[in-house]
Amino acid sequence: MITDYDCWHPDHESVTGAQIMATLQQNAENAQKVLREAIKSMPAARECKCGSALAHALITDAKLVPKSTRKNLSAIIGKYIS
Repeated sequence: MITDYDCWHPDHESVTGAQIMATLQQNAENAQKVLREAIKSMPAARECKCGSALAHALITDAKLVPKSTRKNLSAIIGKYIS
């Protein structure tokens, strides 16, 4: 999501920092809307194997993964690493 169109376009007028910040804020809101809609459209149950793709993808010995890393990544890898 572009915040500063003039940074690469030679024929576009310069923008102010305030305009960039306003666009950045709007982009953040747009990104949240995209995520909400994507999550709403996801089926409750999947018939594909993509839901368990990490089950056999993690090759690091679980004992070597620091506790802080496990905590930080728990939403993603929690059910695969204990």
